[in-house]
Amino acid sequence: MARNQLLYHLHFESMKPTISALGLIAPLAIFALGFAAAHAQANDMFPTKAAAEKRAKELKCSGAFAMGSEWMPCKNFDVYEKAVKKES
Repeated sequence: MARNQLLYHLHFESMKPTISALGLIAPLAIFALGFAAAHAQANDMFPTKAAAEKRAKELKCSGAFAMGSEWMPCKNFDVYEKAVKKES
């Protein structure tokens, strides 16, 4: 094996545990972020428009929008998502 190939091989072999750890951690991080967003969304579903508008003020956005038979804060879902990210 040539010297450069040997150095590359040794470097790559030393990276295997890091690559394996990232392979395990990345899906967990994505799951946790998704869970946090879903949890926030579930807590921000209100039976009345007035209640959603009150929560919108807490999130520093305005308005409310219908989501099925319930209401969510902010003028739409995109604005809501941005507001929730700023809050956390």
